[in-house]
This record gives sequence, structure tokens and C-alpha cells, in this order.
Amino acid sequence: MKPGKTITRAWCVELQQELSITAARREYFSQEPPRQRFEFLCSSEACRAQGVKVTGVRYDVKPQDNPTFVAAHFRANPHYQHQPDCEWVEEDEAVDEPDEASSDPQQRLRQARRKLDDNIDVFDPTLRQAVKEPALTAPAGHAAAPREAAPVDALKEPAAPRYSETRTSNLERLVDFYRQARAELPEDDFKQLTLRVAGQGEVALRSYFRHIKYAQPGENQRVLYGGGLLDDKRYGKGFKFQFFDRLEGKRVTLYVSPAQMQAYRSSRYIEELLSHAGEVKFFTLYALGKLVQSPSGKSFSLEVDDLRHLAIVLGPPKDGDAAP
Repeated sequence: MKPGKTITRAWCVELQQELSITAARREYFSQEPPRQRFEFLCSSEACRAQGVKVTGVRYDVKPQDNPTFVAAHFRANPHYQHQPDCEWVEEDEAVDEPDEASSDPQQRLRQARRKLDDNIDVFDPTLRQAVKEPALTAPAGHAAAPREAAPVDALKEPAAPRYSETRTSNLERLVDFYRQARAELPEDDFKQLTLRVAGQGEVALRSYFRHIKYAQPGENQRVLYGGGLLDDKRYGKGFKFQFFDRLEGKRVTLYVSPAQMQAYRSSRYIEELLSHAGEVKFFTLYALGKLVQSPSGKSFSLEVDDLRHLAIVLGPPKDGDAAP
């Protein structure tokens, strides 16, 4: 059978675990060059036992703001049939046909979500304890050896329920979902998208993202975002961004210490993004953190306790430069 639902997770053969496409991208760029693409099987056990493959698309392309937005995603491999009980195969009841004129808000919302390559219903910003481990490495032409069971748990998102609700604690995945929805959905449909946030309840997706210039000092309980530049000065493995926009007329920075980079298991992925500082016009940062005023009162610092609460998107390339 052919899947009718959007495939949001797949089993990575090399890592021996289930990944979202966002996690696959992070793992891909955490490899030492030359990087090897991954092989993916269907996340349903019955399909996986039959070797049913799915295809990962654009997970080997860094996240970047471009005039034409193309999301990384999984898609069904046309050469494989899925099992009847596969989680991505539609149930027997009829699927709502697109009806742009529908006056039913819930039907319009379902139709809008079906247009996207991912679907997030619940976001839980609570992070489990992470364990630092070496990133995936493999010699050219060889698949990486599967990791032991215990370290793999450090990579995994919370187990997803096997029904329509999609839950994640991966901020970068939420950012990808938000960026695609904002870029591709009609404005009225985008405004209708909601998100349940653990500890907060249901909010409009767009209201959970707050531009840095509209933020408040202290905790915001929102994803703060804005464009900025990377300081030329590096602090060992650490780095500092300065946002373009000001808060209360004061400049805003985000500093990541060498110790934070050392503790973060995907630090090589961040380094890969930062390596394009000379090729892009700016970066866009998305973060869950606290805005702290400097002792002098002349600036603010956006403090992020865990780098899993920071997502970096490349800006458009400088004139004459090719996209990374």
C-alpha cells in the first residue's frame, strides 16, 4: 500500500534509531567530511521488517532563508509497498478533499496542515539530561557502525504516540515547521495554526514566536528570534552574535561559551553553520532563553542555558555567492 499521510519520521539504518528529518540533518552535518548520506526505512516495524525504504530529501542542505522555500522532508519510495497497518497509510475512512471554500474552521485547519512536510501538535520545551558523545564519523565509502543502545538514547526525541498527534521537544524541528508554514500557507490559514505547549496550553503558532524587538526583559516563554551577525572575534570554540534590532533602544547579543560548545554533542553542526559567516548576509537565530540586562544597563544578553534551545538559520547568500 502507498502512504497517504505525511511521513514525519523514519528509521535511520546507520544510526539504528528513529529520526525526524531535522534530526537527520543535524546528524548528517555532524559527520566528518566527506559525509555519507543515510539510508532510511519506514518507522513502522512491520514495514521495516520487510525492508521498506523511504527517501530523505534535502536533509543534506543547510537551513537557509531563500526566496523560494523548500523544506527538508521524507517521502515514500515508489518502489516499495507499505504494510496495511503502517502508521503512514490512511485509515479506511475517506480523506477530506481540499476545499478552499470550506467554511468549517477545523476542516480548513486540517487541510492546511496536510500541505506541510511536518506536523507538530505539541511542543515540550523541557529537556532531558544530555550525554556528550563523539559525533558520527565514518571513512569515505563506509557506513558508520551502529551506536550502543545507551548513547543512542541521548539522541532520541520523546517517543511519539502512534496516532495523529505529533509531539516534539526539538526546537529546530519546531522552527522548520514554523518557517515552512509561514512561507507556504495563505496568511489566513497560517493564522489558524495552533500549538499546545507543555506547561502553557494552546497558543497560536505565530504567537509562540516573538521577534527580539518585541521581547521583554527576563523570561518570555516564547521562541525569540531575529537577524544578526557573528562577531569576527571567536572565543575558542565559543562565539557571539549581535542582533540587528534593539530592545528598549539597547543592543542585544547572544554569547555561547566554549564550555557550552564542548558540552553539546552536535557542536560540529553549529561549527558548520558558522563557517559560512563570510558567505551570507546575516544569520537568523531562534532561541528559548532569558534576556538579561548588563550591569551597566547599556545592553541586553539573550542567555541560552542549553544549545538544544538554539536554532541557527543561514541568511541569503551575499551577491555573487552560491548558496552553501
